[in-house]
Amino acid sequence: MNLLKPDSPVMNLLSTIADLIVLHLLFVICCLPIVTIGAAYSAKYYVAMKIIRGEDSGVFAPFFKAFIRNFKQATLVWLTLLVAIVLIVIDWRWVILNGWSNTAFFYKFGVIFFTILVWFITLTIFPTIARYEMKTSELFKAALIFSIIKFIPLTLISALIIGSVVACIWYAQWFPLIYFFSTTTITYFLSLVYIKQFDKLEKVQAEKLEAKKAAEESAKAAEEDEELEADALLDEDATGEASYAKSKIVAKELETKPRKAEEEEDKSGNKLTRYIRSEKKKLKGLTPKQKAGYFIQYYLPTTVLILLILGIIVWYGVDIYKSKMKVIDGGLINGVVSDEGRLYATEGFLEWGGYGKGRTAQLLDTELSFKSDLEFEDKYLEIAFRASVLTGQFDYLIMREDAVDNYSTLDYFMDLNNLLNMDNFSEDDFFYYTEEADTSGGLSIDDLLNKNKEEKVGTFPIALKLTEEAEEKLGLDTKYTYYIAFTYSTEASGDKTNQKFVEYLFGKC
Repeated sequence: MNLLKPDSPVMNLLSTIADLIVLHLLFVICCLPIVTIGAAYSAKYYVAMKIIRGEDSGVFAPFFKAFIRNFKQATLVWLTLLVAIVLIVIDWRWVILNGWSNTAFFYKFGVIFFTILVWFITLTIFPTIARYEMKTSELFKAALIFSIIKFIPLTLISALIIGSVVACIWYAQWFPLIYFFSTTTITYFLSLVYIKQFDKLEKVQAEKLEAKKAAEESAKAAEEDEELEADALLDEDATGEASYAKSKIVAKELETKPRKAEEEEDKSGNKLTRYIRSEKKKLKGLTPKQKAGYFIQYYLPTTVLILLILGIIVWYGVDIYKSKMKVIDGGLINGVVSDEGRLYATEGFLEWGGYGKGRTAQLLDTELSFKSDLEFEDKYLEIAFRASVLTGQFDYLIMREDAVDNYSTLDYFMDLNNLLNMDNFSEDDFFYYTEEADTSGGLSIDDLLNKNKEEKVGTFPIALKLTEEAEEKLGLDTKYTYYIAFTYSTEASGDKTNQKFVEYLFGKC
């Protein structure tokens, strides 16, 4: 099988993926004004359904054609849904602020029901706009019926959408790969759902039209038969036999018409060179404008896909290389180090530890300044902090005392009993975290995921107080107390590196 042939399964798959990626990029660009999201969404699925059906009509021209054609109605529908979405956000914010347990059941049920309803209508109404011409009121009815009929597939795809969003946030360093994979997959499966339902609907409508025309056709059948008989009589000769004069004339014309000489099959060279020569023949004689159109139609999607794949390989290749070369990375919260202090924690440590050329270490300002008087900001900081720790951005954190008190938990920081020789330090050198047994009886995320997490109850040292000497070498403000805490490392040598860094700062471990 020639994998480079345009009609080969591999090239068809690559072309489909490339078209969907280019299509999604167009969709994102056209969504930027916000008001145009509806028109962009309808145009996206107009083209996506053509791609999945195998209709080779390109991406750019059909997208903008559908975008312009459906702009007015799609924008009106989107603004209507946007009002509903804003109301939903306000309702959920009120429920969260009021407390889930303090909110009336009927109010919570109404918010959930309204959220699901608007979500499903948003998923289905714009592809319906792309496919049919209807009044706006009929569109909402059709979208509602569609949502009910395809409730289970739409629910599964909605779970996939939510899961992809969580994955993009949770694994932020893999965002581009997860984003393009998830959006392409979601577009593909949603298009399949739409195509199947639309085809079924159109088949029913076609059967009704055929049944309606059956009576008219049967009424005209006799008249048509009479006309055919009259035409046949005109071609009869004197003996009453049918004349074949017309067919003979046609046959003679076909015989005398010069046939186009068949070109000999090109068998020289390998498959790649033959494919390139065949493509050159297609482009030969075309104007620059025609060549540009041909390139956009057939080559651009695949080129974009290849460049995207190469970009991802380079991106993550560099990321993996940097990860392998990294020795230790730290962060600062509520603290500022001097330039000399930063060099002391990075290059000084690498030189002291005898690490080879090319190995790296860094100490970053985390931009997470804990402020106890801003309740909502604290919550956002907590989310950002958790994401940065769980994605492996930091191996250790140097924090002012108020910050370590705010972020102290075994979910973030290691129990130093497992890292240090506690006999080398006094009890006053540590910041302790107390873990109490959960007596609420409620379900946690671990329970829902059937994870048997070992419950640790007691008091644990999770941060080590920096000495005045260490604070001075780092260039920290010595009027405050600072601690260092270590996150859970995924590297096999992580604990040894952490121990080495403690020994570098304190002269003991």
